[in-house]
Amino acid sequence: METPIELELVGKKGDMYALKYPGLQIPIHVNFELLEKFRKSTDYCVRESEDFNSHPEESWVEPRQASGLRA
Repeated sequence: METPIELELVGKKGDMYALKYPGLQIPIHVNFELLEKFRKSTDYCVRESEDFNSHPEESWVEPRQASGLRA
């Protein structure tokens, strides 16, 4: 993949940010610290979507607890 990789900031929910990553159908979710690392990196270019505040809620994947799995 060529650099810089263009990421699109498409939404925010609580303290998590949704970034559209090339080749993925759903956005990745990152905290502010990781978002800032992407912004400061020369390998990534983060741009804010025009419809930043209208990111659909259904694309937010809630973490699930694994049931019945033990280490």
